[in-house]
Amino acid sequence: MEIEAARAMARAKTEKPITFRHLVSVEGVMRRLARHFGEDEHAWALCGLFHDLDQDQTGDDMAAHAHQAAGWLREAGVDETVVNGVLAHAHAEFRTDLMSRAIVAADAVAGLLVAAALVRPEKANGMKVKSVKKKLKERSFAPGVNREEIDQCVDLGVELDAFIQLGIEGLQLVAADVELA
Repeated sequence: MEIEAARAMARAKTEKPITFRHLVSVEGVMRRLARHFGEDEHAWALCGLFHDLDQDQTGDDMAAHAHQAAGWLREAGVDETVVNGVLAHAHAEFRTDLMSRAIVAADAVAGLLVAAALVRPEKANGMKVKSVKKKLKERSFAPGVNREEIDQCVDLGVELDAFIQLGIEGLQLVAADVELA
């Protein structure tokens, strides 16, 4: 599935603009991580774009979350590695490869980065690792962001500062698409 069609599907399945912005933000972070690891950028971008595809429908029902999206994606013919990555962000038993482990940390760091961009006049432009790390330490800033999931970047072989930098670069790839440029 091409990215334009994937975004159209994401727009159709999401009910809230904030959900769509989050999906596209994680798409960018995952695309940048794939490039860093020498992996398939398109597949990783799709995993990021689709990871919370059913969020507006499943809400806080973690047992159902990602499973509904997996069904939609299979119906649309999306590659099973992407479907597995979508399932993995919410269910540990699906974390079987690098992409399916990376989506967890990418999801969390994208949430932090979007929150940080929204309070900056320049949005995502010119964002620095040092300022993001300061926000990361402030538990009252973006309290819904799971900091422990961001720390899982070291399990991917990426130190925190480098991971945040990659996340910033990923967000900047899609910033204009989600009004963060």
